[in-house]
Amino acid sequence: MEHGLIDLSSPLLDADAARRNVNYLAGLDFIISLGFGLILPLFPTYVELLGGGGLEVGILFSSFVLTRALFATTFGNLSDRLGRKPMILFGTILYAVLAILFVIPNSWVGLIFVRGFQGVASAMVWPVTEALVIDSTPANKRGASMGKIVMASNLGFVVGPFVGGSLFILASEYMGYTDQEAFRLPFYFTAALSVIAAILVWRKVTDAKAADRTKKKLRLRELIRPEGLEPKRLRHLKILYANAMMEGFSFASIGPLVVLFLAFRFSMGAGVISILMGVAMGLGALVALPSGRLADRVGKKRMFVMGGYVAFIATMLLPLSPVLAVVVVMLACRSMAFQVSSPALRALQADIVPENVRGRLIGLLESMTNMGSVIGAPLGGFLWDTFQGRDFGLPSPFDGTMIPFLLSGLVGIFTISMVHFLVHEETPPSSND
Repeated sequence: MEHGLIDLSSPLLDADAARRNVNYLAGLDFIISLGFGLILPLFPTYVELLGGGGLEVGILFSSFVLTRALFATTFGNLSDRLGRKPMILFGTILYAVLAILFVIPNSWVGLIFVRGFQGVASAMVWPVTEALVIDSTPANKRGASMGKIVMASNLGFVVGPFVGGSLFILASEYMGYTDQEAFRLPFYFTAALSVIAAILVWRKVTDAKAADRTKKKLRLRELIRPEGLEPKRLRHLKILYANAMMEGFSFASIGPLVVLFLAFRFSMGAGVISILMGVAMGLGALVALPSGRLADRVGKKRMFVMGGYVAFIATMLLPLSPVLAVVVVMLACRSMAFQVSSPALRALQADIVPENVRGRLIGLLESMTNMGSVIGAPLGGFLWDTFQGRDFGLPSPFDGTMIPFLLSGLVGIFTISMVHFLVHEETPPSSND
């Protein structure tokens, strides 16, 4: 072993146990995503109820991704040393506590601290879970495994808005709660789901590689230029870092604004928006697993590029859609295209990232995504507050509402093109494991 590198090559699971591990991790992702899906479509409306607007929604989104960016690499490094499972378990428990704390603040400012700590919990769970999935999967099957994880996560995000919207409608319209009181019920339900997820991790999830407990100080230069990585793979890794940051910017610049757009353009309530978002994401979830398997056969980069182009074109067309039915179609196309792209990108990254520093480098890729989100979310919110509804003398639907969506789409198309022309995929050796 070269000096300074951690050996995670000792397998702890046979092939059947490793496959079960991936299935358990998919179950974990489903439960956690279900909790997120419960509250995310309601969150912008909740912020407005507490005195915020588009910019404040962006700031709150940034507080989450900023702490996630700051800690993802650190927790990835700790998972290399201490094992993946303890990190995932602690983060899942923290999710449960924070879900309850969301109901305490009486102004949007108080939510900043809760969202910030939620980003810390997310840094413990998401990138480390991805590293454990990769640990458990041979290279020629990673597309399928990542497709399974993405599909499970998306199913959670699909079911979540239906459940969250239904709970909100139940509390506000049938139980006599005020809107602010009605928002508490989805948060309590999310806390209960997080407890179930923690039990699943504790009882079923197993580390797939032996951890090396040698203390390793993180140095940014060593993360950007891992020791012993050949020049071609190093160049590809740097391109993936840049892609992660630009994709994070593109997603975050309109992520919270889709809800505000639907409320502004079509006067829709929070519960109805949640259900509509669930429908769109449900269609996307249907393609994640088969697209991941297809990426293993036809090429991961090809699937990533194809899905990415379609998704970002749909993003730009979304605010130009004149009627709700067309908006639903655009949301569905965007969701399905992202689910074609996402598992392929994760598998492509896994092929390039060295195994012996996998946890920390996946954490760094996650951090780069979140740093882009830190910039994109408040900028998108600012553009929304500044230009929404301004017609600039143009016929409807060409108005200022489209500006953050156009920016998101153009940045996304640029970074997809960068990967398309500058990254060359290597075919992994076949395996029957």
